Amino acid sequence: MLPPTARDLPQGGRLAALLLVVLAWVPGGAPACPALCTCYVSPPTVSCQANNFSSVPAGLPPGARRLFLQNNVIRALRAGTFGPSTVTLWLYSNNISSIQPGTFRHLPALEELDLGDNPHLRVLAPDTFHGLRRLQALHLYRCQLASLPSGIFRGLHSLQYLYLQENGLLYLQDDLFADLANLSHLFLHGNRVRALSEGVFRGLPSLDRLLLHANRLAAVHRRAFRGLSRLTILYLFNNSLAALPGDPLAALPALQFLRLNANPWACDCRARPLWAWFRRTRVSSSPVPCASPPQRRGTDLRHLRPQDFDGCPEEDEDEEEEEEKEEKDEGGGGGGGGGAVAVVGTPGRALGRPGTLPAAPPSAFYRDGLPPHDLRGSQPRPPPPSRDSRGPPEDDVPLAAAPRLAPALLPLLALLLPTL
Repeated sequence: MLPPTARDLPQGGRLAALLLVVLAWVPGGAPACPALCTCYVSPPTVSCQANNFSSVPAGLPPGARRLFLQNNVIRALRAGTFGPSTVTLWLYSNNISSIQPGTFRHLPALEELDLGDNPHLRVLAPDTFHGLRRLQALHLYRCQLASLPSGIFRGLHSLQYLYLQENGLLYLQDDLFADLANLSHLFLHGNRVRALSEGVFRGLPSLDRLLLHANRLAAVHRRAFRGLSRLTILYLFNNSLAALPGDPLAALPALQFLRLNANPWACDCRARPLWAWFRRTRVSSSPVPCASPPQRRGTDLRHLRPQDFDGCPEEDEDEEEEEEKEEKDEGGGGGGGGGAVAVVGTPGRALGRPGTLPAAPPSAFYRDGLPPHDLRGSQPRPPPPSRDSRGPPEDDVPLAAAPRLAPALLPLLALLLPTL
């Protein structure tokens, strides 16, 4: 007996048959979306934010490019959890305390990783981020990190934004950032760092802004800023600095904005190198109020007079000549950026047009707690996005609301519709 044709079926049966045919022709079907999550079509996105997950939900689509898992209570990250197509991974505001070795090792496309605001994440293994050659933005703010292992940033040649603010960092060892030739923004404010050594910022020829305020800095090596020839913004306010011996700011020819207020500046002979530097430059600076001696308390260090330094010993000319010779031998301290690696990444939230300096990622800009004029001139500051609602842009369409038919199905439908 021949099977009935679509014309022989009742109206409801014909529609059901048509749907069965269409589903049978869908090549592979769309991957399932984890429970309590929302999945989006373009770009492939999984949003599981603010769902009280204690672990990363199972069944993440392997082709997802953006994973939003913030504002949960995730405790641990394990290897094999995330797919190799992941470009953006937000895990901020969780309870992460451990990251298994290899968790991020096989994510060759990853460009932004946000692990900020995880107050139980106090220790990181030296190889935690190894292999992330395309990573451009790394967020590790408010994680109560007391130290960073040497080599933790090794191989991150594409990194441009590094957020380490509001941790408990006690020191920064030499060459910690030596592989970050393309780093432009380094946020270190709100830690407990007491001193800057000679090689702490070695290997950062592209650095544009360096925020070190609200630490406990009492000593800055005279060569600490050598090689930062592109630095335009430096914040050293709210520390314990009484002097800057040896004129370390002389190594910053591109500096435009400097903040030194809220330090106990000694306006005696120790102030002469900094005072002389201000007389030679036109950098926009905060006031530099003197804390001592008593007769100069409250006076702006920049407004001292030459006679205020009468009786002070002359600068050590031999030492200055030795420094100049060293700079020549080193080719200017590497400030030309000859070893920098050119980066052209996938345009996104952390990138501008290829070949231009990208703007600071909005996801992190609003977390550093700075007034708008400090980093963006006189432009008005828009309201910060809600941390609980930050997710896919409004123009993203959930999978459930945007079914797509494969192009191969269109001829089939054209044949079937006249028979209904």
